Amino acid sequence: MFEVMYLMRKFTVLIFSIMFMLPGCIDSGNEADSIFHGELITSGKSISEFTLLTSENTTYDFKQNTEGKVTVIAFLFTNCYDICPVVTYNLRHIHESLNETMLDKIEFITITVDPWRDNTTILEEWKQSTKSYWTHLTVADTQPSSQDMATLTQVWNDFDVGFKIEENTTESNTSARHHPSSYDYNIAHSTGTVLLDHKGNQRIWWGDYDWIIDLVKEDILNLVAEAEAEQ
Repeated sequence: MFEVMYLMRKFTVLIFSIMFMLPGCIDSGNEADSIFHGELITSGKSISEFTLLTSENTTYDFKQNTEGKVTVIAFLFTNCYDICPVVTYNLRHIHESLNETMLDKIEFITITVDPWRDNTTILEEWKQSTKSYWTHLTVADTQPSSQDMATLTQVWNDFDVGFKIEENTTESNTSARHHPSSYDYNIAHSTGTVLLDHKGNQRIWWGDYDWIIDLVKEDILNLVAEAEAEQ
């Protein structure tokens, strides 16, 4: 009898050991995050408070305008002719599908990665031509030592924006993340769309080439529902 109980106990321990070793048998993640489709951001990196310039030439205080809202941020530039128009169209599709009540709970933002070209005039022309009727941000002073560029660079760093400037010169091609010496340059970027929850935490990342409109929208609405559940 004792031998049978001993064997059963060993068998039970063995089963639980296997369950913990096999991936997916035990949910070790946050159960709430399982409803999301994009890549979960688990770094917990904080976002510095910042103020940038809108395409309408007004100052934009990030904290003031996003506090209590779900925030959708895309990093793009107007001289991009491949993926940037696609991401903008996708965002526009979602933006236009939401009613006014829902739009009051969500802040859409586009931030340029090419402030040297994307001044307020160019950015506003892009906004109007693409019918992307939400906030577009840049800076006024693009000199490397300016406070404007220090702020924008910090924003890029906070959101892990990856890009480099490829200058076209007669001597050689140079690649770096710096102030371009001329307007003959290209931006090589690998960025995405970041979804922040109502507390300002980075939660979901969608790569530019990974977009599935319905799933991105669902992630946004799930974050809104999460905020409403905590009210």
